[in-house]
Amino acid sequence: MTRPDSIAAAVEDVLELHRDRLALLAGIDRPKIGYLSIQTPEEILLAAGAIPFRLTGEFSTETDGASVHLGSNYCSYVLSCFGEGLAGVYGFADAVVFVDACDMRKRLWETWARTVPGCESWFLELPNDASPLSKSFFAGQLRKLIRRLEQRYGRPIGEGALRDGIARCNRTRELMQRLYDGNKRGSPLLTGQQSIDLVKAATTGLKDEFNDRLAALLDAAASQQPRAGRPRHRVLICGSYFDQPAIVEVIEATGADIVCGDISNGVKYFEGRIDADAEPVAAIADYYLEKHTSARCIDTDIRLRHLFDLVRDYRVESVIYFALKFCDTNLHDYPYIKEKLREQQIPVLFIEGEHNGSNIASIKTRIETFLEPRFF
Repeated sequence: MTRPDSIAAAVEDVLELHRDRLALLAGIDRPKIGYLSIQTPEEILLAAGAIPFRLTGEFSTETDGASVHLGSNYCSYVLSCFGEGLAGVYGFADAVVFVDACDMRKRLWETWARTVPGCESWFLELPNDASPLSKSFFAGQLRKLIRRLEQRYGRPIGEGALRDGIARCNRTRELMQRLYDGNKRGSPLLTGQQSIDLVKAATTGLKDEFNDRLAALLDAAASQQPRAGRPRHRVLICGSYFDQPAIVEVIEATGADIVCGDISNGVKYFEGRIDADAEPVAAIADYYLEKHTSARCIDTDIRLRHLFDLVRDYRVESVIYFALKFCDTNLHDYPYIKEKLREQQIPVLFIEGEHNGSNIASIKTRIETFLEPRFF
């Protein structure tokens, strides 16, 4: 993919926020609070004056120590994040917020609290539907988090601070959606891995810096001409936590483009907006429950309709469903998703892998066998 130098430089400027995230975060004299799940309300952490950053599990490849505490039959993303905690990768963090996104993350919270010194661990119960009762319950959980933050930092978190946090995060969502909207109209501006790294740059927590840099990238790309040549096959990736550069490289080497990622490092992170006019805590609770695209939620048909909307909007021709080994929620979801995709004659390939990409050789063969015949 060739681009003008101004666009390439703007892309690198945004992605730098992820590549240098540990040094950047360690060097800022403000509280830092980590999280694993994208259902974590960054708006509230920002309102407390903290920097909310996501644990990515990529800075420590050693999971043997984590397996001793949790067991080897755990999702490798959870094990990798715990390995980072044990290795002191996030020694600059005041706390980590854990959300009840799956049983393994709940066990991780319990174990982290006992074994990672100097870092508080807080837990949010997350309902698995978006009923009025569930929204009310989750709003109560958020208010408990607010009280804990107020006690921890000795400062009130008022409505104005919450609205400011909402505005900053909504701005991030708006800019990222504008970038992804270009994928609907034609070829992606970014490679598949750059798109993932851009979401990870957003989760570094430096919202204003990220928003400014992404806005500059969108300005630089405004006059970008569509890619010349034969259109490439259009692929959507969905399933578990996905950060697999080797798999992305294999897909793109076949001549396909990853036009959409229905993953937490993709549209799941930024789709939708929080109602800026509603009562802030209730609006935040409504937003995070109404997204309802996680496999942990009980209504698979809501998730399926959302997936079909993405297939239509991004003109997807094939779907690759990736599940981390031992990711029970996504493994359980797949057979029904596969059946419904095939009823609509949408080709789908299932891949099971590890967070460290250790089984790439066999995966490469399967991806090539799945995609290459579709170009003729």
